[in-house]
Amino acid sequence: MTNNNYCLIDFEPLTNIELETFVEKMSPRIATYLAGFVQSLSAIGIPPRMVSLVGEGLTAHLAGHVGAILEGHLGTIIALDPMGPFFTTGPKQQTKRLTLDRSDARWVQVWYTSLGQLGSSTPLGHQNIYINGGLHPQPYCACFTRTLGVNNLLTELCSHYFAVKVFKATFDPSIVLTATRCRNYKDFLAGFCDKRKAPRVTGDGTDAGNFYLETSCQPPFLLSPLAV
Repeated sequence: MTNNNYCLIDFEPLTNIELETFVEKMSPRIATYLAGFVQSLSAIGIPPRMVSLVGEGLTAHLAGHVGAILEGHLGTIIALDPMGPFFTTGPKQQTKRLTLDRSDARWVQVWYTSLGQLGSSTPLGHQNIYINGGLHPQPYCACFTRTLGVNNLLTELCSHYFAVKVFKATFDPSIVLTATRCRNYKDFLAGFCDKRKAPRVTGDGTDAGNFYLETSCQPPFLLSPLAV
């Protein structure tokens, strides 16, 4: 962590903008500006291939748009439960250029926690990580599920943002995120995957494919590659 520099984008001033307006008008403008910023870093010896972007939900696709503008020269995109509505599901899907895909960076890693709900159900990365199968509701959200029900928006938001919770937990150096490569979640639960292939999840571009892991309900979520 100490050898890296971090830049954060504060989207709070834009939270009152209607989602469709943000997706269609604001997001492309922000992506263009951010792409210019990334390009400017080359002047101080940081080319795009050394830059990683992290985005959640809508901003995961925004990061992909930045990568598309940079013609895939961006180093890494870590996408936390990329938004499904307006992008991969629904009647108003955006163009391929505005939707995250593996051509947007040298390495695109995607984490899924609400497949087919607020999150995309489409495999979008070189490495696709399905936390608890990527399914809604996530175990962490049990209190919302019991009180409000599975289909309540707050419950869906809890599952959607759980990807961020897990990502933040991995900033603790004592926690190593590992996952098992497997064909699908059903095989993972049945123990049909190669249990020896439980690599540390990193952004170094070494392990492509679909990966699965189970978590507990409480921080730091006891990240485990094996369900059985």
